[in-house]
Amino acid sequence: MSGIKDLAKERSRFAYGCATQGKSILSSFQINNEYYKDDKYKSYVKKIPMMILTNGLGVTFAFIYSKRKKYDEKKKKRAGEKENPKNGYDLIYKQVDEWLKQSYIHKSEGDLIKWIIDQESPQYRATTNELLALFNWLKRFADGMIEGDGDGD
Repeated sequence: MSGIKDLAKERSRFAYGCATQGKSILSSFQINNEYYKDDKYKSYVKKIPMMILTNGLGVTFAFIYSKRKKYDEKKKKRAGEKENPKNGYDLIYKQVDEWLKQSYIHKSEGDLIKWIIDQESPQYRATTNELLALFNWLKRFADGMIEGDGDGD
């Protein structure tokens, strides 16, 4: 039983750190030598659990994957440079990948979306449940830390 309590405690700590990073990217903020900036992080975090429940984990993370910042052809800048910062979806993708690597799920190295779609059904369900639990905490912390309605206004 204490293992479950320990996991819940670690999940809440991790979510708090994620929400703190989400608040930091309201203005340009550097995380691991990459720049992030987005005023909609809170909105994204609030919408993702319903997307998972409605569409499934794979479709939701394919959507998040598609919304990540791309190479800027005009500026000739890769995503994550100061002039072309990554967005909130990039940060959420990175945070989920980190959580799955350090949680009991023990995600292997490699791209998150590929790992999700390659899972067998029992592991896919366990991952879905774990991420819903993580986003439950993350929504609460983002709501408490980040001012505004979460829609970038």
